[in-house]
Amino acid sequence: MTLPNARPFLLMPLPSLPFAFNDVSEVPDFCWAQSFLGFTSHSLKLQPPICNTNDSAKSLRKVGEFAVQSKDFRAIVNAKLPLSDEGAGLWTIVLNGERIVKVSPQSDFVRPESENVWDAKGCPVLPGFIDAHMHPISMGLKQLRLDLSQVHSLRELLQIVQNASSLAPRPSSRFLIGYDWDESLFVDEKRYPNRWDLDKVATDVPVALRRIDGHLWVVNTKALQLLNLPSNHPFVFKTSGQPNGLLADDAIRYLEPFIEPTLSEKREALRIASQIALEHGVTAMADLYADLEVYESAVANGDLTVRFICCIPPATAQQLKEPLQWRIGKERCEAKFVKLFLDGSIGARTAALREPYADAPDETGRLLLRDRVAEGLMLELSEMGWRLAVHAIGDLAIDQAIEAFRFVRMEGRRFLRHRLEHLEFLRPEHIGWLSKLNLVASMQPNFVVRWQQPNGLYEARLGWERAKRMNPFNSVIKAGIPLAFGSDGMPFGPLEGIVGALNHPEPNERLNLKQALLAYTQGAAFACNVESQVGTIAPGKLADLVVLSHLPHEEAFGNEWQSVKVIAVFVGGKLEFGQQKN
Repeated sequence: MTLPNARPFLLMPLPSLPFAFNDVSEVPDFCWAQSFLGFTSHSLKLQPPICNTNDSAKSLRKVGEFAVQSKDFRAIVNAKLPLSDEGAGLWTIVLNGERIVKVSPQSDFVRPESENVWDAKGCPVLPGFIDAHMHPISMGLKQLRLDLSQVHSLRELLQIVQNASSLAPRPSSRFLIGYDWDESLFVDEKRYPNRWDLDKVATDVPVALRRIDGHLWVVNTKALQLLNLPSNHPFVFKTSGQPNGLLADDAIRYLEPFIEPTLSEKREALRIASQIALEHGVTAMADLYADLEVYESAVANGDLTVRFICCIPPATAQQLKEPLQWRIGKERCEAKFVKLFLDGSIGARTAALREPYADAPDETGRLLLRDRVAEGLMLELSEMGWRLAVHAIGDLAIDQAIEAFRFVRMEGRRFLRHRLEHLEFLRPEHIGWLSKLNLVASMQPNFVVRWQQPNGLYEARLGWERAKRMNPFNSVIKAGIPLAFGSDGMPFGPLEGIVGALNHPEPNERLNLKQALLAYTQGAAFACNVESQVGTIAPGKLADLVVLSHLPHEEAFGNEWQSVKVIAVFVGGKLEFGQQKN
């Protein structure tokens, strides 16, 4: 969104309490967002990694922080390639500019001590991880606002809000904004906060706090007075006939003008997200609701250190009329897909289900589009040449998505490579149709770690019999359906996601380590339609590579993954993270 009369970005150093207020007092017709930020700079402290130099010996190697100045290399030597089909041993990856020109067994034709040669010293080298489903600006904004992702009680959340609101100027119409609370982590009361809770600690300051899934916000009474919400909106939740401060999905649009970040904030958030990505060995991310103005500005200012595949809203696609040959910064940023939402989330009880929620017997969630609307919109966009990324979590929403894709295939002149996002409540009959329609499954294994274990959120919402069958990764692969992994930022990081893929509560739905790694590299590249450029280590591909300290054995990965360190990250052959010598 382009904001009228946007004011300069303002940083206020408050190292002990990151928070943000948004000023909405001056424009009566359209309320723009001006942020008042407290920011603690993102710093990185790495532990010395352990590289496997041979099967019997490990040596400690000190790793630096981000490369002060990115540098081109012409070869990476002494590399283990865990995803190679050529077997064990050490390998040399020869580079020419930003691309790989040769991958061969290690020999003396390139000396490790030569200039512009990077010695992996026996550490595993993988294609750069690709997060196939992310919201990078949101991840960056969390660093600039109240970060509630580690809050473990309702009492703690309210204390943080009280501390932050006490610093607000009075009288104030600036919003206090917080991101990523998760009531399933609360040890005192496992329930959503409501407006009456927030009113106890913030009466004069409008407060808006986002649940981790982004499908649910809670606001206080002061905020409700500013929003002018329709009284009968189905996503404005009520208690005893009164709005309780909880806003879901479509109702969030009434809040958005009050909390919309400025272009400067978004650019800073994107820069932070790029930095966090490099820390985790991620060289490309799919932004599943991208603001193209932010990316154009970021590229013009040289802010991007990783690649982005942009997925835009339907309204943007309709304005553009045809798919963008929109590429800026060479292959650093491309627009590839259009994102549609068919339902919400399990945590917010807005994912559309065939049968009621176990902990809310009168609730089945809601479809966000009528069947004919979904079919017509998807056909229109597909005929324009856009690939589609369709959010469908509940089994009823997946039913609708499949029927809509069947309609597009029957009525359209072409059928492109489309994606279904999340697919958590995927039933056996769905899997058959995904295969017939050549759809890509874009899934999030980190959700398994966070919510799909016994006594977790999904069991509370659905009961164990339904919860344990969610996210059937192995069934997807066995059916020959392309599988891509992403994180949705909950939490961000491929290594933790791999834990979920290896430790699914249903043993027959677990993947092996190589399958999980491929879903974060080759599979994610295919889902993003960039497999000709990245996703594998092969001649002609862009030299996007991650060097890890080691890879634990599959059986031990769940217990040892946190000991794995990212030693170096190359993007287009340039060292963007790590020391120039290993």
